[in-house]
Amino acid sequence: MENSSGLTKTILFMKFKFTLFFFISIFISNIKCQDFSFEKELIVNMINAIENQNDLEFIMERNERSKKGFHKGSFYAKMRNKPFRLYIKNFKPKEGSEILYVDGENNNKALINPNFFPYINISMRPENSLLLAGGHHCVKELGFNFINKTFKHYQSIYGDDFYKMMEYEGIYKWEDRRCYKLTIDYKDYRIFQYNANEGESLYDIARRDFLNIGKLREYNPNLDADEQLKKDQPLKIHSHYAKKSIIFIDIENYFPIYQKIYDEEGLYEKYSFSNLVINKTFKEEEFESNYEAYDF
Repeated sequence: MENSSGLTKTILFMKFKFTLFFFISIFISNIKCQDFSFEKELIVNMINAIENQNDLEFIMERNERSKKGFHKGSFYAKMRNKPFRLYIKNFKPKEGSEILYVDGENNNKALINPNFFPYINISMRPENSLLLAGGHHCVKELGFNFINKTFKHYQSIYGDDFYKMMEYEGIYKWEDRRCYKLTIDYKDYRIFQYNANEGESLYDIARRDFLNIGKLREYNPNLDADEQLKKDQPLKIHSHYAKKSIIFIDIENYFPIYQKIYDEEGLYEKYSFSNLVINKTFKEEEFESNYEAYDF
């Protein structure tokens, strides 16, 4: 009888262990699912926030790496997304210089007040290397629309697997703003040879595949970014915009106000936004060169 009782206790204990293990497994699975859902919710809210605004102003600071080191810049910007219009006043480099770009006007060129002798306004294509001032991106890619389109691109490629690349790291402060910190690790990032299509440019490839134009220029230093390429011309390109990115998403408005971008060598770009005002209403004349506050 004692042996039978002992066997019964053993069986009951084994059942208890199995049941406990089963419920723990479900609990852990649910936690992972909840984490996954939260990261997805963050990105969806960020995309919606960006797409639901039209007029905004901000101060942007950039820190971008080249073969010669990091190039810093900062400026004040007014932006209207539909139709796209942009006014910039630079703090550095070229303090006091101004840029005005309006889609469909001035032959789709940016109007520039260089703020130095002979104090004559000039017009350039937004992609012109002189207008980049050592930076990676043209003026049409400033603000939040580019990161928004890039994330939507990865959503379409990876589906829900996109969020599995992310790690939510908690709430952090950036400047005086409380933010969700999110790290995204693109483990399938790679560099490879690509044969160009007839007539396309590095900019065309970057915009089509949401790649980093700065990296494409770096990989192919003998080419201008807007140079038309020959059919099957060999290029060195990368598979994703970044190898890893860290973004701070503002808790109140869901805008990605601090972004760190890494490539195969380390930190490649850093962007921060301050004094951000969303859903602002600009006057039409604020995107005209003769506006009283400008020096064109």
